[in-house]
Amino acid sequence: MSESWTELEKLDVLRERMGIGYEEARTALNLAQGDLVKALDDLEKVRNGVEQDWDFSERSQGFLDDVKSTMVNISNSTISLKRHDNTIISLSAPLGLALAYTIWRKPGLRMLALVGAVGAAVNDFELEVSSKQEYPYNEGTDD
Repeated sequence: MSESWTELEKLDVLRERMGIGYEEARTALNLAQGDLVKALDDLEKVRNGVEQDWDFSERSQGFLDDVKSTMVNISNSTISLKRHDNTIISLSAPLGLALAYTIWRKPGLRMLALVGAVGAAVNDFELEVSSKQEYPYNEGTDD
């Protein structure tokens, strides 16, 4: 097999060498972030009774903290269209993202937006994203 194995090939190797099912092999491969050798090593340690540091509650809490922090940063950001330091329009980032998504989903508006973007770039317009750091995410508050 080549160096760039497919996920299915990796799962087959794990199943064959460790005598496990697809679900367990997939979980081990995911925990090893796709690294086949690490997954084999982790499964072998589990089989030999070596304690693993797979604390899912701690990992999920860290993930949730990252999501909360990202959402707070996005909600405290603004998107401004400027030309020669003059602000033409300024929107909150969530509203700007929703507007961009809506425009992108409509083929007629998508073409108009692309033409407008090219025209804006040619005429020295700038798109500026700025973030207010007044209310950074704080783990200790339950907002």
